[in-house]
Amino acid sequence: MNIFSKTLITSCLALSLTPAMAAHHGKKSVAWAKVVDAQPVYEVVRYPVEQQRCWDEQAWRRGPAASSATPVIVGSIIGGVVGNQFGGGSGNVLLTAAGAVLGGSIAADASRKRNRGGYYAVTERQCAVETNWQEQEQIVAWDVTYKYRGDYFEARMKDRPGKRIQVRVD
Repeated sequence: MNIFSKTLITSCLALSLTPAMAAHHGKKSVAWAKVVDAQPVYEVVRYPVEQQRCWDEQAWRRGPAASSATPVIVGSIIGGVVGNQFGGGSGNVLLTAAGAVLGGSIAADASRKRNRGGYYAVTERQCAVETNWQEQEQIVAWDVTYKYRGDYFEARMKDRPGKRIQVRVD
């Protein structure tokens, strides 16, 4: 083989390997590093807690009025008897009926005035939902110090690390 052929083959071989070497040079790889220290990072978190609070409260209620029909019936009878004393013939019937109606009405009014129903105290249970806020410290991240090839580095991680962590290296 002559010198020209050898140079051509060597040049072609070198040119074909250049992209592979360039790709490897820019590519990052993964390695393991030893964790030296890991400190939790805390944050205070507030959250609502709903609680039901109940208490007894005094209230006033109006009692029911007496609802007996006896006064109205008695008043109607008395009114009818008094009305029957006046008039004669068909007028007597008319005055008897008018006396009965008027006597019943007067008796109903008098009964309502006497039995209005009084007020009385009752104890009622009242309840309300209250929102109270509680605070709690929570771990939100980890500040990690690790050693890789004799040098120390720091990183903040979401989860607690183990004894080793993966790191990207150039």
